[in-house]
Amino acid sequence: MENGIFRQQEVEQLLGQYELFEVFTDDANSEIEASYRGHQIELSGYYANPTYIVLDSKDHLEVARGTFTNSSSEFSDFLKAGLLDRPAFESRIQLTGLQIREAGQDVTVLTREGPWQFSENSAGDYLGADIDQLVGDFGASTTFRVGEDLEGEYVIRLRLVGGLYRADERIRTFSLPIKLTLQVEAPPPV
Repeated sequence: MENGIFRQQEVEQLLGQYELFEVFTDDANSEIEASYRGHQIELSGYYANPTYIVLDSKDHLEVARGTFTNSSSEFSDFLKAGLLDRPAFESRIQLTGLQIREAGQDVTVLTREGPWQFSENSAGDYLGADIDQLVGDFGASTTFRVGEDLEGEYVIRLRLVGGLYRADERIRTFSLPIKLTLQVEAPPPV
């Protein structure tokens, strides 16, 4: 794309309005690129090259996302959407488990066994698109299985990011750090 679509006049003009950051993740033998690949999956939720993500200027929340295309008009539309500087109204619960590295070995502490269940969700819309929304007091739950031969205390840190909106206008973004302590005890002898 750098030698094709990026050099077309409209795309070049739109790209000039961005602060660009490029990360290479496709060298399987490079430890640095492997760590970048992990960050890419964490940020975008999937691994595809190239992946383009536009973050808003205020809170660095996702505004738009795209992957490889041969269409300059499609890529221009993607860049124009990013210039609106309004984050995509998307929140995800991504906790699928917990794995740590202990004594040089990967140890699985938690594995999610079932789907997330939500209470108090209803239909809504955002920027003209139908969405599921959580309103008022809501809850989310799932079941985790504790790894074998584990004992001791494990700390899980996560961050909940959300926004306060009036219609489609973002008024404020908030971020809540959450710390959970998991105490694992061996089962009593049978």
